[in-house]
Amino acid sequence: MEHLGQSDSKARMATSADLLRRGATLLQEACPNCGGVQLRYQGKVYCLNESDLDEVLSGKPVVQPVVKEGNKPQVTTSESSNALRKLLEGKLATASKQLEATSDVQEQSNLLDLISKYLETLQKLNKTVS
Repeated sequence: MEHLGQSDSKARMATSADLLRRGATLLQEACPNCGGVQLRYQGKVYCLNESDLDEVLSGKPVVQPVVKEGNKPQVTTSESSNALRKLLEGKLATASKQLEATSDVQEQSNLLDLISKYLETLQKLNKTVS
């Protein structure tokens, strides 16, 4: 990781604060490259140490650094979200079919709880992606 001078660090902090005022959110996960703080802005994740935040603010396309871990294929946050969304939708369809087929009240109650959790998770997933 490259060490920034004090003035560069202050400028980066000011730019980060400006992004937060514009709706960016700090992420709990550290940057896999440098361990730095990450934020999400307009559906994309940026590292405060590695990303050019001035370009992010200017609206120019930003090239993200690529994390290389052995020969693992790189998966973006949106790809992960889409895969999770499809999995949840499939589980929701299966649970709905089971609910329709059963006449056992206890099983219906369990399935409704499960369906409710799937829907809640999908709503949370949609909020984090938008």
